[in-house]
Amino acid sequence: MNNIQMKNEIPDNNNDTVKLVFSVTFDDGTAISDGAIVISRSDWLNMNGKNKLDKIADVISDKILGTKELNREFK
Repeated sequence: MNNIQMKNEIPDNNNDTVKLVFSVTFDDGTAISDGAIVISRSDWLNMNGKNKLDKIADVISDKILGTKELNREFK
């Protein structure tokens, strides 16, 4: 990943979670313009800005790789 930008943090008090809204631009110019992950409010309170960006990067990496492996199983 070349560039991750956090756009917004949206608390959901009913579920005790926070949605981290982000965009990612990859090295080849491909982009995800409006992505979001949901984390617990307690995790969010313990994270600084870099921790939040690292969390987004980790989730994106894990899920994209997982999706690629899943697609291979169905071919």
